[in-house]
Amino acid sequence: MSDSSWSWAAELMSRFLKKPARLQHLLERLPSVMDPGTRRRCQFLLYGTVRHWTFLEEGLDEWLKKRPRVGLRAALLVATFEIMTDPEKGPQIVDHAVRGIGKKYSKSERGLANAVLRKVSTRMSERLSTVPTDAATIAVRYSHPRWMIDRWEQEFGFEGALRMAEWNQREPDLYAFSFKEGAPLEIGEASRWERYSNLTNEAWPAVQEQLDAATIYIQNPGARLAPEMLAKFFEKGRVLDMCAAPGGKSLYLDKTLGDAASEIVALDLAGSRLERLKSNMSKFGSKRIRVMAGDLFEVEVKSTGSFEAVFLDAPCSNTGVMQRKPDVKWRPVKEDWEKLTVLQERMLDKAASLVGEQGLLLYSTCSIDGDENEGVIDRFLSSATGQAFERLECSTSLPWESGHDGSGACALRRR
Repeated sequence: MSDSSWSWAAELMSRFLKKPARLQHLLERLPSVMDPGTRRRCQFLLYGTVRHWTFLEEGLDEWLKKRPRVGLRAALLVATFEIMTDPEKGPQIVDHAVRGIGKKYSKSERGLANAVLRKVSTRMSERLSTVPTDAATIAVRYSHPRWMIDRWEQEFGFEGALRMAEWNQREPDLYAFSFKEGAPLEIGEASRWERYSNLTNEAWPAVQEQLDAATIYIQNPGARLAPEMLAKFFEKGRVLDMCAAPGGKSLYLDKTLGDAASEIVALDLAGSRLERLKSNMSKFGSKRIRVMAGDLFEVEVKSTGSFEAVFLDAPCSNTGVMQRKPDVKWRPVKEDWEKLTVLQERMLDKAASLVGEQGLLLYSTCSIDGDENEGVIDRFLSSATGQAFERLECSTSLPWESGHDGSGACALRRR
């Protein structure tokens, strides 16, 4: 293993401990000259440590009188994750970690790391075999905030909460959909979802070649559910995709609706996300897609005209995508849910104002939380604005059942 990948993973984990942040943002701190193999190993160590944070920390705390300073704590967590991935190689992993720690920390801290990690290693297999029996043990064994497990247990039962937590701890597969109509992807393995191939075991240079040729777009199959629901009820006309960046759903809508869509307006706020949207539309998009910069709350029907379909993929808790984004578990707090649903309801109310006569309003999230999905729809339909709409269909995709990202979607029609 590269010393560089290990030391960088420990450094980025230290930053995460100080202030939980998006892991993709932390990875931007890696040197641009770092070779791809070292970068991938660093990402694996960082994501895995964050994914299993609670479990790793409990294993260390068992042997510590008090937690060490944050940098050493981060290094111990990364080393413990390595031991977790291959307990039989525990002694070699400990030797490597202790050498790395000795280069940066004092002799006494090196000795502490050596003693603690060897004890952690001896207990790892036993701890991994622990079978959770209640919400508290799920939260520790599968590293989730306790309040989150309690919330899932209330909504999905103990078995559902357990399976969701287990799902989030697995390494995610990598998927892409093809822009070649009716043709399978030239790389990867076939999946059970039409248009999608599994690229998990594919060498990255081969994937990059297809991306450069604009024949594929990296996207989890769960992202197709809302566009396909809209397509089920759509006849023809203009479509507004609100909160469109980075553009995957606009692209999928374009391929699914075809010539029935005379125009797809992809809207998002000015900034880095909009620039990424523009880049993706320039590379992958069609003449039907038009990128528009703006705040959705400031878009007025008198300037844009009404739309036959408005698609709102609302900001949410991201509970459906925690397998791919493990940092999501640690950034929200329980109180954030109420703030999110208030924002979602405001956005839905605004989106409704842009829907034309007999037009469609498609609301979606990448959350499995009922309050963010059908709860938002129920409250909207009972509002003054919502009374002009009827519910056509609502569904929630649960990852442990579907085998891909979780999400919620509801289709409404103006009466």
